[in-house]
Amino acid sequence: MKTFLRSFAFIVAFVGLALTASAQVTTASITGLVADQQKQTLPGATVRATHLPSGTVYVVATQTNGRFTINGMRIGGPYTIEVSFVGFTPEKIEGVNLVIGEERNFNIVMTEDTHNLGEVVVVGTRNPIISAGRTGAQTVVTRDKIDRMPAMNRSIEDFTRLTPMSNGNSFAGASYKLNNVTVDGASFNNSYGLSDKLGAGDLQPISLEAIDQIQVMIAPYDVRNGAFVGAGINTVTKSGTNDWVGSVYWYTKSPSLEGLRQNDYKANRADFQKNFYGASAGGPIIKNKLFFYINGELDRLSTPVNYRPRPDKNTPVEGNYSYADEKTLQELSDFLQENFGYNPGSYNVKNSPEEANRITARLDWNINSRNTLSLKYFYLKSFKTNNPSTSGAMTGGRGPNQNAIPFSSSYYRANNNFNIVMADLNTTINSNMSNTLKIGYSALRDYRDMDGGFFPEVNIGQGNATGGKSTAMTTFGTEANSYNNMLNSDIFQIQDNFMWTVGNHQLVFGTQSDYRSFKNGFANSFAGQYKYDSLQQFYDDVLAHKQWVANGSNPATRPTLPGDVYYKQIYNATDSDAFPYAKTSVLTLGFYVQDRWTITPNFNLTLGLRADIPIFTSTLDKNPIFDGVIFRGGRTIDTAKLPNTNVMLSPRVGFNWDVLGDHSLQIRGGSGLFAGVPPYVWIGNQAGNNGLLFGQVTTRYSFSGEVNVPKPADGKPAKASIAITDPDLKYPQVWKTDLAIDYRFGKGWIATVEFLYNKDVNGIYHMDINHPNADRSWVTNLQGADKRPYLLKQQLNSEAYDVILMTNTNKGYSMYTTLQLQKDFITGPLKGLYLNGSYTFGVAKNVTDGSGSVASSAYKYRPAIDPDAEELGFASGSFPDRILLQAAYRFEYAKCMATSIGVVYQRYMPFRYSYTYNGDVNNDSYSWNDLIYVPRLMEEIRIVPQAGDTRTQLAIWNDINEFIMQDPYLRHRRGEYAERNGGKAPYVNQVDLNFAQDFFIETASGKRNTIRVSLDITNFLNLLNKNWGVRNSTPSGWNQQYQFLMMTEKPSAANNYTPGFTMPEKNGKVPSSTYEEYISPSSRWAMQIGVKYMFN
Repeated sequence: MKTFLRSFAFIVAFVGLALTASAQVTTASITGLVADQQKQTLPGATVRATHLPSGTVYVVATQTNGRFTINGMRIGGPYTIEVSFVGFTPEKIEGVNLVIGEERNFNIVMTEDTHNLGEVVVVGTRNPIISAGRTGAQTVVTRDKIDRMPAMNRSIEDFTRLTPMSNGNSFAGASYKLNNVTVDGASFNNSYGLSDKLGAGDLQPISLEAIDQIQVMIAPYDVRNGAFVGAGINTVTKSGTNDWVGSVYWYTKSPSLEGLRQNDYKANRADFQKNFYGASAGGPIIKNKLFFYINGELDRLSTPVNYRPRPDKNTPVEGNYSYADEKTLQELSDFLQENFGYNPGSYNVKNSPEEANRITARLDWNINSRNTLSLKYFYLKSFKTNNPSTSGAMTGGRGPNQNAIPFSSSYYRANNNFNIVMADLNTTINSNMSNTLKIGYSALRDYRDMDGGFFPEVNIGQGNATGGKSTAMTTFGTEANSYNNMLNSDIFQIQDNFMWTVGNHQLVFGTQSDYRSFKNGFANSFAGQYKYDSLQQFYDDVLAHKQWVANGSNPATRPTLPGDVYYKQIYNATDSDAFPYAKTSVLTLGFYVQDRWTITPNFNLTLGLRADIPIFTSTLDKNPIFDGVIFRGGRTIDTAKLPNTNVMLSPRVGFNWDVLGDHSLQIRGGSGLFAGVPPYVWIGNQAGNNGLLFGQVTTRYSFSGEVNVPKPADGKPAKASIAITDPDLKYPQVWKTDLAIDYRFGKGWIATVEFLYNKDVNGIYHMDINHPNADRSWVTNLQGADKRPYLLKQQLNSEAYDVILMTNTNKGYSMYTTLQLQKDFITGPLKGLYLNGSYTFGVAKNVTDGSGSVASSAYKYRPAIDPDAEELGFASGSFPDRILLQAAYRFEYAKCMATSIGVVYQRYMPFRYSYTYNGDVNNDSYSWNDLIYVPRLMEEIRIVPQAGDTRTQLAIWNDINEFIMQDPYLRHRRGEYAERNGGKAPYVNQVDLNFAQDFFIETASGKRNTIRVSLDITNFLNLLNKNWGVRNSTPSGWNQQYQFLMMTEKPSAANNYTPGFTMPEKNGKVPSSTYEEYISPSSRWAMQIGVKYMFN
């Protein structure tokens, strides 16, 4: 804590002295030139911009060169801009609306007032595309689009998908983990990296009702925007004005609003109920001075548990009845309460609830004509109830299903809560200088809880097999991953922008600095995990322990578990009785300077340099067992050593050229370096996986119900899987180059061609340095056509299982091109119509996607030929092409009604996958990450049938050959290795629709009271025809690793290191097609109904 206070005090002192810094831009600005008809500039002219809804006024005077700039302006509008100068007719521009991050340019020509023409009024137009401040790829979604476009999930992601270069939460092929999501400048990332967003499960962290604008920046060359190499997703909330506004709303989804048919398949109707309830209000506390806005929302989802225990063993296992019966489960519950005083909970769990409570509140204060202050508060309390994890389950899973019924104690609730506060102070110092200061604090609290308190997880089988192969019947106790599973994240932010206009130069000095601390608890099977083949086996084991206790508890005679009972338990290996949490903290200092140079009135050049400096302030423990131990490549490791402090410089240059000077043809672009942050869990792994916090119990005593096993007397560090970071590790850095042309023609049509190239400078990848070097005698190569490395010895050193090193690579890249055409009809008979169509194509490749939240999973889930090499493959977010069409139309009629229709069409590839062997071909101990070699001839694959397979080798080869020939990817890779993520899922054609009907009454004062009834429909084509909108996909369970080849004989000296393979049956037959119909709700239509009352 002292380290933090010193560090944070340094930042505050720096800002106080230098007034420099900033983060994502959440305001807008205007700039321009004031001249007379002879093109002589007019210094000292007064420029006054008034935000009409709030009465906020911004006033500056033009400089000696006639230029003016107003920064830190509220987004939205309308604004009225008035320009006056002695001896000239005043100019007024009305109806100006500004979008987030926009810098609107106005070149104003004033007329001498000798003719007494009076004030000249011009109506402004909305055009954030052809704008002097626009350089790289970005998309802005304003509130009118949010209201008109389909939003089935009522999430920000419903609208970020409207970015042409997006593919889900990936942008231009980059992993979602490398995005930066902010709301009013506050970090809304799950920056530790355990999920892709804040909020439990699919619950949203903020109400869509509270959002005013959404901006997606992929390549902004303004150095004020940072902390991402994927995309910056920048959201601004609504603010109060002089008008009283409010809403009350309800949205619902239910089984009756979902389709059941896809082609000839008819699904059973599910049973659930999802409801959103919300209200908002905003208005003046003091007119033109102080405003408020508040939104509160409740999100409720109840999903029934369909399976029930049968009443007794004589009742057939059919319908929703499980094999487990009530009588047996009740006897087990009584047994546990009698012998351990433990209540395992109910075996008749009726539903799995999900809930979220959200509050967004904001105050905006116009302190005076030079200062405005905004205070924002965000609150979330959410949880999702989860079934017992299937990881490591017995055959048949843990249920609830036709085999097993778990007790409620084995369910767990994933809680995600936060309190976030932000304060913004925007100051106009004089006509040439302004400043924006942001400070904030975020307290994020994630944890798991469950019914019944902590108790060992016990899995009990049906008794239909022995040797640990019985089918599951029930589970009770603490889910194996949930004991003290928690994450506390505390984030302190301080940001500032000081802008100084000097002649044709707008200088920016700034900082974006934060301090983040994390406290993470995770220990698989800390409370213990057992698997018994039968209930009687469990009873016998418990009674054996009880009898031992009754006989005096002689350690020499303590009974042990039967040999076929699975048992795992982790103990606290530290000297403290407290649970050993992994704690990490980092101070990130970001400083930058920028010059936006207006070389001519229609050409702007932006030159900037940004420096980001991560400083790890946490202290880790050193594991002495690795002193002097040499790993792959001659490396040594120190578990106490976090990455060195590195200054990451990001130079950027951007430009914008209004070629003809009339906003009809714009050429823009830039090139520069962007620095992001890795998921901090990858660094936090080193604190938790250092071999010092936990050890695994090696004794196998009969079940005693003991939750917290003491540390063994010898006190030696336990052999463990180790996570380590390269001391020279640098945060992710990508060089982005963008070039675009925007052309306005006709009556407002805008055509765009945009090219973006990204190149990794410092990417991230993981390798196991406890694997021997390829040139050592412990490594050989397979023989035959496939000559990949084969590990004769899996571990170079016996002190650890695996040692996963996180280091850098520079091999990744992506390139994408977008062709786009759009028009917003703001006048004429089609007023209210918006059209936008785009086609994007390209490719993205990287060394790793970073799947998984721990170092070992990020390593082992990367398909490869050599798992420790920097092999380039397709990024999981890479998409060959995408068509995106958007249309929205609103029209009013009958003086009391309005109808709105919004449609989004996408043709896209939903995911990529890898062709891997089912088996550990290279002996790295993982059986799913080995990319296949695609044989050209039967001689290139050694076929060894499975036991009981009556097919001949030739017949199996024919099956393999036919499968390869029908596959659109494999038939072109014969004689080569399959590429990581080389497989492409079939394209999806999806139409989503929003329909809204308004009924309104206008009062004498011009205010409206409106009732809106809305429908959001996803997969609208399937609603029209059951054969439309149906997806095809890879077979269930093969969506990431497609495994049609199984290793049946492991490489060895006996077979000259030539493994044997077969093509096994799946679901009773040999696959003849790569894809099959995807039986899923996503293949069928679904609808959301909303009712909303508004006054404004």
